[in-house]
Amino acid sequence: MLEAYSLNVEVAANAAVPFNNVSLEKGCTVKLQSPGTIALNKCGVYMVSCDASAAATSSIQLHKDGVAQPQAQATGDTPSFITLVQVDHNNCGCCCSSPTTLQVLNVGDAVATFTNINVAVTKVC
Repeated sequence: MLEAYSLNVEVAANAAVPFNNVSLEKGCTVKLQSPGTIALNKCGVYMVSCDASAAATSSIQLHKDGVAQPQAQATGDTPSFITLVQVDHNNCGCCCSSPTTLQVLNVGDAVATFTNINVAVTKVC
């Protein structure tokens, strides 16, 4: 389980949102791999929830392994989404496997300023 957030962060167009603060991290199934990338290490289904407050109308979208997830996008002054993500393999540490990665991108045409943006990822089964 992971909850991460950023305050007053500017994100370039088509760039990943950096989550600069981790408020909760339990277990090894979900890790903040870098400020802009979340790693899912175990197979199963994960619930991903993201909410933001933006200085102007902004658009965010979840990307899984670099692929946009059409069911997980939102636009507005307070964009948010909740979705489920399925992972079909374990990242067991061997040299042949790697984690499934998630990123929340600013998919607008301009720089977005998020006064607050929060993401929570929980393995549900």
